[in-house]
Amino acid sequence: MEDRRPMILGLNIALMLLSILAIAARLSTRAFIVKKIGPDDVLIAIAFLFGLALSTLYMLSTRYGEGLHIKYLRPENVPTYTRVMLSSGLIYGLCQMFIKLSYLTLYLRIAPHKTYRLALYVSMVLVFAFGISTSLVPMLLCLPFEKLWQPDIPGQCIDINAFYMFNTTTNIVFNIAIYIMPIQILWHLNLPKRQRMGLVLVFAVGFIVLVASVFRLVTLVHRGDNTWTTVESLNWSSVEIHLALVLSCTVAFKILIQRFLPGVLKRTSRPTKNIISRGWPRRAKHGEDYVLQSVGHNESRANIATRGDSNEADEIGSQNPIVEDMEMAGAKGATSCRSLNLSIDDQVGSRQLPAEQGGW
Repeated sequence: MEDRRPMILGLNIALMLLSILAIAARLSTRAFIVKKIGPDDVLIAIAFLFGLALSTLYMLSTRYGEGLHIKYLRPENVPTYTRVMLSSGLIYGLCQMFIKLSYLTLYLRIAPHKTYRLALYVSMVLVFAFGISTSLVPMLLCLPFEKLWQPDIPGQCIDINAFYMFNTTTNIVFNIAIYIMPIQILWHLNLPKRQRMGLVLVFAVGFIVLVASVFRLVTLVHRGDNTWTTVESLNWSSVEIHLALVLSCTVAFKILIQRFLPGVLKRTSRPTKNIISRGWPRRAKHGEDYVLQSVGHNESRANIATRGDSNEADEIGSQNPIVEDMEMAGAKGATSCRSLNLSIDDQVGSRQLPAEQGGW
């Protein structure tokens, strides 16, 4: 008898372990090194919990027939199987929503002007509305609900496949926009070109998640035998979610290595007091240059300088050696601001097809 259940179990266990290690590294870095938990960290932590719940539901579904040919699905397991898969659709949508909100919240800290910040706030409202609505739809696919597994009873169902194909495609478009949004800002920072390129690449690494989303989209078209053909969709959904979570924490690993294994990575530093208007780093007392490596959670030095409080700006700039400085040139001159602690989460994918939730 063909059996894909070990594939589902093995993949999800491995992905959960990777996400646990990555999130633990990120939060421990924030709490004990940077000494500040930001709102984007809270949002990605919530997404992480939903990610664990999603993988747990996928593994639970194997108990009720997922991974086997549908002819082996016991009739008494059909209602439970359907509920498990629909619940996974709800969890998936919420997880994607919190990942997107984490990204947008991070962008707020580097937004250069009010227009861009307004666009971010509007995007956050749209992401929230989209996430809630697409998470609730799986619970309302058929009226009455039992018609999902008893198609002969009176009632109505929406065109489930059409809805999820549209939803998945739209979600990918949203994700592309979210990944592109910060690149223009980063590219125009008054920094050496090499550092600007590094920043853009770190933000653009999220496009790897989009590759998983596209592969998942391809697998969403099923032709019967739902408990067997949906396995690939479930697997790509797990890869998409957990890859986004892991990629959001990559810089945390770098900071931990620099803190506890300083010889592994060459670290350069640039103290706040050595910042100059041209945006180029000046040699520090200890002979090293700071690398632009993190998006700090404190108020930016540029924003404080705009208010004219230089003492507060100096205090902010020297709060933690790990939270580096960067320079941002304004229209009337260069101002210094806090450097970015690149903790992107990552992620972001698309919604599940109903076939993944029972195939009805």
